Amino acid sequence: MSVAPTAAPEPAPVVDRLAQVGRSPRLLVVEGLLGALLGVLVLTWPEATVGVLAWLFGIQLIVTGILQFGSAASDVAGTGGRVLSCVLGTLSLLAGLLCLRTPLQTALVLGLLIGITWVVGGVIRIVQGIVVTHGTARWWRIAGGVLWVIAGGLVLVYPGASLVALASILGIVLLLEGACLVAVGLTTRRSRALTPVASEPPHPVEPPHQVTSVPPVPPARAAL
Repeated sequence: MSVAPTAAPEPAPVVDRLAQVGRSPRLLVVEGLLGALLGVLVLTWPEATVGVLAWLFGIQLIVTGILQFGSAASDVAGTGGRVLSCVLGTLSLLAGLLCLRTPLQTALVLGLLIGITWVVGGVIRIVQGIVVTHGTARWWRIAGGVLWVIAGGLVLVYPGASLVALASILGIVLLLEGACLVAVGLTTRRSRALTPVASEPPHPVEPPHQVTSVPPVPPARAAL
């Protein structure tokens, strides 16, 4: 009797790999650390020009957009979470690319880009915290979104603020928002580690077959 050959396990497709990466809370930690690092850099660099601020903010937004698309590939957030991550990722990428364009690197245009991005992105982050995130991480994400909305509204109210004021607001917001994202990532990772893994239900034990004794049938008598 011939044995059928066993099929070799196929490698995981690209979508599954992206989903596995998107589930990791390390994405939030990386995004938060990057934002905090750029915030410290802006605050400690008083000679930064408009072009330097535009490049720093543009790079931060592009990285944020890429990480948001990575989060959208995960199946943990559900359909609503994927849509929100895609919207925020698209907004961040567009604003980041606009910041990198030299004709738009003026204090007024940069302030308007930062203000609009923060207000819209902050609202999306608040919705993400309400709809997607659970537990303590929810409040950290909402706090980051509220920070974006307040700072963005402040920049839009005073679009002609000086470069020093714009750099100070940008650095403080990036630093505080980075701390919030790091807290979200660490809290999510801790909650997942404490969640018990569901064990498979035990297989039902089949009762032993009962053997019923049948009395022997007497042999038929021969006809006389």
